[in-house]
Amino acid sequence: MNKKIMNKKIIIGLIVLIIVFFGMWIFRGTKKEGTISSVTPKEETTINSVTMVTDMGGLGDKAFNDSGWKGVQMVTKELGLKSDVIETKDQKNLVKNVEQAAQTSDVVVGLGFLITDAIREVSPKYPNTYFILIDDNAKIESNVVSYIFYTGQSGYLAGIISADTTNSSKIGIVQGMEIPSVKTYVAGFEVGVKTWNEVTGENVKVDEKLVGDFVDTKKAKKLTKSLIKEEADIIWDVAGGAGLGVFETVKEANRKAGITAEEAKKGLERPKYFAVATDIDHDSMYPGEVLVSSLKKIPETVSMAIKDIYKGKFKGGIHNIDFKDNATGISALPYTKQYVSKQAMNIVKKAKKLMKKRDQRLLIPLEFDDVDQYVEDFVVPEEFFKIPAE
Repeated sequence: MNKKIMNKKIIIGLIVLIIVFFGMWIFRGTKKEGTISSVTPKEETTINSVTMVTDMGGLGDKAFNDSGWKGVQMVTKELGLKSDVIETKDQKNLVKNVEQAAQTSDVVVGLGFLITDAIREVSPKYPNTYFILIDDNAKIESNVVSYIFYTGQSGYLAGIISADTTNSSKIGIVQGMEIPSVKTYVAGFEVGVKTWNEVTGENVKVDEKLVGDFVDTKKAKKLTKSLIKEEADIIWDVAGGAGLGVFETVKEANRKAGITAEEAKKGLERPKYFAVATDIDHDSMYPGEVLVSSLKKIPETVSMAIKDIYKGKFKGGIHNIDFKDNATGISALPYTKQYVSKQAMNIVKKAKKLMKKRDQRLLIPLEFDDVDQYVEDFVVPEEFFKIPAE
């Protein structure tokens, strides 16, 4: 065979082999990419464990911390993740506790305004750990997601119902601390009372007492007793774990008034005194003696945040969430609805519709220079004046 022809065949053969090999390599890469895109979220996830760090109230507060832990337990069970909790007994241990959680877990959940500085300090040291902050803004976006609730909306709805239901025309508030998350609650509640007063011409007064922390149940109890002595017949707890003192005092006052727990639960006798709860639904914890619970839907929010990380949808930064996000609202009043007028319930119904549309008139601010000034300047939506009385 001619040597030139042979060399030409060899060159052509080599070119064909290169083309075939290259084609197989492309096909292999395409097939691998297709396999990756079809992997389930569980196979894609890189998180295996979640640790929650409480504030000083700890577990058992039947409020803020318990609701956060409920959310962690709920979602980790569903996704098959490990869960743990570190209870903070002393504020000076917050940094140490957050760091311990970051060293042992893929996701750290921090609760409360007081833990913010600890997360700001620790999170940059652990860039591969995700941090979820509830109730404040860490101002870090890389590996921290912060959730703040428009709980003024929850307070607003509870304020309308409380103002309608009081027999003494006096309502008490027991606050834990004067921090932004409490102030927005209180502002909402007070403009709810103002709404009822202006629509009906009544003159329901609100008196506030300050505990100074979220753990002193004895002081909360003492303050509740003083409010009852001053003729308040509905007491709103915005005091975290300390608020347990509010419920204990309300129950004791009803027993002294001759109202049994059974009568209150079955609605056989209207309690003389009611508590109003915060954060989680207390209606079934103290049946018939909690008028309404103003809700901050922490379990659902914590669960959603962890799921987002698990599914690779983590988005750091601040998330302000409201009624439209199903993050705020009130309980269903299963034991006390009979004590609330049809007019009040219709105003609440209308208010919920406005909140769902994110009507700015009912988007209670998250921070205040002066709560009293805000309440004074608040303009009641004109729609409420058109709702007929019974």
